[in-house]
Amino acid sequence: MKPLVLFLLLAGPGLQFDITDGRGKQTSAITIEAGAADDDGWRTLKVVKAKGDPVLVWPFDGMAGAPDGPEPVPAIVIQRGEEKALSNKLTMAAIGTPVVLGIASADDAVRRTGFTIDELKRAWSSLESATDPFEKGVGLLYAGKPSEAAEQLAIALKQRQRQLTRVPSEIYPVAMLYGKALYRANEFDAAAVAFLTALKQRPSDKTARELRAGALVRAGKPEAAQ
Repeated sequence: MKPLVLFLLLAGPGLQFDITDGRGKQTSAITIEAGAADDDGWRTLKVVKAKGDPVLVWPFDGMAGAPDGPEPVPAIVIQRGEEKALSNKLTMAAIGTPVVLGIASADDAVRRTGFTIDELKRAWSSLESATDPFEKGVGLLYAGKPSEAAEQLAIALKQRQRQLTRVPSEIYPVAMLYGKALYRANEFDAAAVAFLTALKQRPSDKTARELRAGALVRAGKPEAAQ
């Protein structure tokens, strides 16, 4: 996901957010508040000022760490059931991220966003035709094409790692998606490396640690998983 920098919003100690709505339009009508830092320096995010019925869909798990430079943290806030958001591929990829990672179900996404299951499935299926590698990677992973997804997500991860200001909440999910795609493609050694990249962003993250351990076991390296 490419950070947008036209509007910065101070939203907690050490964190600035660039907030867009479901259509991808920057908005100054929404305020995000960051809570106390956890052991990894990541903070739980909460929408504290917005009209209607807002839903924070990116960062996908509502957590963000401080960037290593002056750029803001990209965030997407939609209105619950916002019809126009269904045609925005970046928004749909954001909503689909926890689903293809296997840490949330499609029904969870329905309850969270207010869209119907059919609306979400159509939107996620359309991501295969996206030109952005992150969006396309999510779509290919959703479609059960892990090898093709891994190719796209490798590009997306490199893009984020090469930014002058690296944003942890951008690198972590793409590394997790890349690892998931590699794992499903039976490339277990490479998957373990991808999950390690995610762990470097969030060393205490249980999900990344367990996924890496599982990949190492499947790679025939159970001792390395300890």
